[in-house]
Amino acid sequence: MKTYIVAGALAVGLLAGCGGVEEDGLETEQPSLATREDRLICNTQYIVVYYSDATYTTEVGVEHCWCGNTPTREGLRTSYRQVYSEESC
Repeated sequence: MKTYIVAGALAVGLLAGCGGVEEDGLETEQPSLATREDRLICNTQYIVVYYSDATYTTEVGVEHCWCGNTPTREGLRTSYRQVYSEESC
C-alpha cells in the first residue's frame, strides 16, 4: 500500500513538472537575487539601530530608510533593535 502511494505521488510530480520550461522545451533562466535590478523603495522614513544584546549598550549595526530611496544598512542585524524617527512620507 505504501509503495502505491509513493509511486502515485512521484507520477503526479512528474506529470505536473517544475515549471520554467518554454514551449520549445528550453528552460527559462531566473535571475539571481544578488543581481536583480528591482530594489525596495522606502515608503516610510526611519532609522533602526541594532544592538549586540538585551542591554542595548553596544551598537552593532544601523539601517536608514529615506522616502523614495533604497534602504541602506551597515553592520549586523540582530533581534535587539530600536526604531527611531519613524515617519510616513
